[in-house]
Amino acid sequence: MGKHPATAGWIAGTLEIGVTYPIEFVKTQLQLQQAASAMHAGADAYRGPFDVAARTVRERGVIGLYRGGASWVLFAGPRSAVRFGTFDALSGVSRSRDLPAKFGQSTVDTAAGFIAGIVEAALCQTPNQVISIKMTHDASPRGPNQYQGMVHAIGCMYRADGLLGFYAGLGPAVLKGAVTNSIRFLGFGRLKRLIQGEPAPDGTPPPPLALWQAMLAGGTAGAISAVVSQPIDTVKANMMGLEAHRFRNSFSCLIELVRAGGVSCLFNGVAPRVVRVFIEVGLQFSLFESVSRMIDRHLG
Repeated sequence: MGKHPATAGWIAGTLEIGVTYPIEFVKTQLQLQQAASAMHAGADAYRGPFDVAARTVRERGVIGLYRGGASWVLFAGPRSAVRFGTFDALSGVSRSRDLPAKFGQSTVDTAAGFIAGIVEAALCQTPNQVISIKMTHDASPRGPNQYQGMVHAIGCMYRADGLLGFYAGLGPAVLKGAVTNSIRFLGFGRLKRLIQGEPAPDGTPPPPLALWQAMLAGGTAGAISAVVSQPIDTVKANMMGLEAHRFRNSFSCLIELVRAGGVSCLFNGVAPRVVRVFIEVGLQFSLFESVSRMIDRHLG
């Protein structure tokens, strides 16, 4: 990594979310309609990702696909800064104690990614997604359509549930963040070393990845993490939605979802999520590498 990982992560995360948020909106709508069994048979239930996109554009215009996206833009920089900054700090500590030589670089990357995911979820990801998911749920076919924008939505949420309300679903959010980031950093690190090859005999490091190579490595690691963590993400979405009061806790949410729609319902929205995460993580890692080199050249 470069010398300014938090700054590079902030810039990369902000650029990435503008491209990928509409896919996140589609995925979340598919997850949320599983909360009530009546939604499965209802005439207004979405039939798939393309139906979500088409109906949203028809009823709200293209801007409707960005409903709830403002919170992602607000938190995209801090999320990436915390993620990459924490991972880099932990990697530095591991190198100073020679842990890669003792346990292997892949093990160190997995552990550092796991902890970075927990920190990111606790500090940034949970309030970000609570705001976004509630706004997305509000815009669903049976949503109350009560929010007039992000600022109004935040005010309504605060009056209803207080500050702790922005940490609804913290458990599955932290678990998902830990699982996805451990897979992503491990996968990206291994693919990066596979593409680059070993250092030269004189110790000269291999050349940096080309932009497309970094995007392919990051996107592949991200897609794998999306499939593995999809059930956790579905529970998290429902624990953050407007009907979260129906569930005693995350486990009861899981049980009720499976009763209503079978185990397969935990994977509703997995296709758009895999696409979004492939693009998201590919862009973040490739942009992060490029931006890191640019910042290092200018800032030293």
